[in-house]
Amino acid sequence: MTIVTDTATTISARLRERTSQAHQSAERSRFLERLLGGELGIDAWAALLQQYGFMYEALESAAVTVREHGQLGAIPAVELDRASSIAADLAALAPRLTQPLPGELPATREYADRITASAADPARYLAHHYTRYLGDLSGGQAMRVMLDRTYTLPAEEATFFDFTEIPAIVPFKRTYRTQLDELAFDEDAIARLLDEANASFTCNERIFEELDARY
Repeated sequence: MTIVTDTATTISARLRERTSQAHQSAERSRFLERLLGGELGIDAWAALLQQYGFMYEALESAAVTVREHGQLGAIPAVELDRASSIAADLAALAPRLTQPLPGELPATREYADRITASAADPARYLAHHYTRYLGDLSGGQAMRVMLDRTYTLPAEEATFFDFTEIPAIVPFKRTYRTQLDELAFDEDAIARLLDEANASFTCNERIFEELDARY
């Protein structure tokens, strides 16, 4: 096994570089721009949050297997788990909704199935873990501000964004990336990680497209 030791090409740096285009494409989706721009109602946010619920149930179920194998060390930390927070937020949001939630969309089912299948390959699972949870700790925090400004989200409706078990987010993200860079991944594993991370952003973009058609 060839271990990556070149600090100029760390795994985290390669991830940022190789997923930059796919990340930007997902962020610029029409649905997300309309949602954060205030063009949609609270129902649209609840529908997206419901889709997140299906994603995180798959992520956190697969994490059990990944932790047992131990190949990702402390990276799949339970402090990041979001499924229960999403369920609580949806329950709190329910009185404000004006129409039924859409349920699991086809694109969401495809994404959740892909996450579940990745549990057998730590590199592929890490791709989904990285894109979702690091996104929540970074752009997700700005997203919370924008949603609150537009739709008014009291604390009990926004626990998805509240990482109460992580006292300081910036040091946590720094440690996450250090742990990522120290993984004993050979080039084949890194290639799978990079490919799957791009696929993860594409899956998210398809969900946005389906939601855009509904709202």
